[in-house]
This record gives sequence, structure tokens and C-alpha cells, in this order.
Amino acid sequence: MNRADELVHDAVSLLKSCGFTPVVSNGGRHVRVRWVDRGRAYTLYVPSTPSDYRARLNSRAVLRRLLRAN
Repeated sequence: MNRADELVHDAVSLLKSCGFTPVVSNGGRHVRVRWVDRGRAYTLYVPSTPSDYRARLNSRAVLRRLLRAN
């Protein structure tokens, strides 16, 4: 498992634990994790080749910020 897979796995498990049904799609350089909350669609972009260890922390922070805002 590479870093991108770990980031996607973390995002999907967090979304599932919050009751959402995420959809993962790979369309090039970035992997997209999409979900719908109260009729509004959200997308989290995860780089296919994260550059360093902070990518995981940044991805988690962005996702938590989006979930908290709703």
C-alpha cells in the first residue's frame, strides 16, 4: 500500500464513521473522494504521489474541517 492509498483509506473510513457513503474515483494525477451531505456534493482531492509525511495530516485536517463546517 502506498501513501495515496493510505490517505484514501483514512478519508473513506472517516466518512463512513460519520454516516456518509463515499465514492472513490481515479482520473489522473489525483484521486477523488466524493460524498453528499444534505443535498450538497463535496469532493476531497488526494494526490497520487504525496510528497511528504504532512500530506496525511493535511488531508485529514481538510476533511475534518469540511465535516465540522456542516
